[in-house]
Amino acid sequence: MSRRLRVLCVTPTGPAGRGGIDRLYSYLRVGGAPCWNGIDLRFVASRGRIEGALWPLAFPLHVAAIAWLLVRFRPDIVHINFANRGSGWRKYAILRLAKLAGARVAAHLHDSVPEESIRDRTLEGRLFLAICQRVDRLIVLGRATADRVARHGVRPERIRVLLNGSPDFAGQVVLPKRRAPGAPVEILLAGRVGQRKGADILIESLAHLARRGITGWRCTVAGDGDVETYAALARDRGLGDRIRFTGWLGSEAVQALMVEADIVVLPSMTEALPLSLIEGACAGTALLATDVSNTPEIVLDGVNGQLLPREPAAFADAIADLIADVDGLAAMQLASRRHFLDGFTIAAFEAGLCQIYTDLAADAGTRTAPSTQLMLGDRA
Repeated sequence: MSRRLRVLCVTPTGPAGRGGIDRLYSYLRVGGAPCWNGIDLRFVASRGRIEGALWPLAFPLHVAAIAWLLVRFRPDIVHINFANRGSGWRKYAILRLAKLAGARVAAHLHDSVPEESIRDRTLEGRLFLAICQRVDRLIVLGRATADRVARHGVRPERIRVLLNGSPDFAGQVVLPKRRAPGAPVEILLAGRVGQRKGADILIESLAHLARRGITGWRCTVAGDGDVETYAALARDRGLGDRIRFTGWLGSEAVQALMVEADIVVLPSMTEALPLSLIEGACAGTALLATDVSNTPEIVLDGVNGQLLPREPAAFADAIADLIADVDGLAAMQLASRRHFLDGFTIAAFEAGLCQIYTDLAADAGTRTAPSTQLMLGDRA
């Protein structure tokens, strides 16, 4: 007799989490995934809201919760979302637990490949390879990562590329975003404030513009992190009245900023496939970002934005060009919106994830019901 396919999805902190992984799955929860049939999907957190050095104190409680679900829910598939650093320890332990319970395991990499750690055979690098090589499916966020993990011994037939997605929150946006005469171009960086996301590069690039007398812009930095340090840097560069730091904002507030923005900037040191750029494309903004990992999946260089070296002068020049070239900015905004609709909607993400689950179940011989609605549990 057929039954629903049972999937346990492991995310870092649960539905109230502030990171990109939990935000992605919060979209899936809200959407209700009407295109999925025959899947009973439950969520559980791997570490909760505790961060930094204190996470080992709470981890045993989360392991106990996961073990309880493995026994009571008896998932056919455990879907583990992971990044590098401390996440490797947690996710490897959960992987072993899921295998002991007889579940098939899909690991979903939301980070870049730690090439240096793998080369130096550090513990982080060995944990990363152990996870990637022992799962039944490895889900990655772009072709660049797929190629890299294959070079490190992951069997290509086990790798699946699944692009992140976003709800279409900007269906009513009018493109191109024509500004009133004299109104500044709106620049937005959305992400955790610090060097990793390039807050320093953005501030220095805007200081370049100010020194050149280019004043037709205004900037918002939306995110938690080291906000005061970078606000002080902006003031030191004479930009205190031109750059606004909001602190952490919920999804709806960030999306409202995206709709108002003309340009979304992300000078990251490392990325997987940033939701902030996908949301920027949804809202019809030009995208300026560093050429790291899978970013070229969403930033089509010279079409809907530019891929740039991580240097303030490069970002300053790109911003200055877009301020001066109204038609060029408009063309990139229109191209971003088209590119989003072509493959980065939450519906496309849901459909791809559903296909991965059903293919993995078919490999294991699991029989599923053909028409039962998806059930979204809230055990996170």
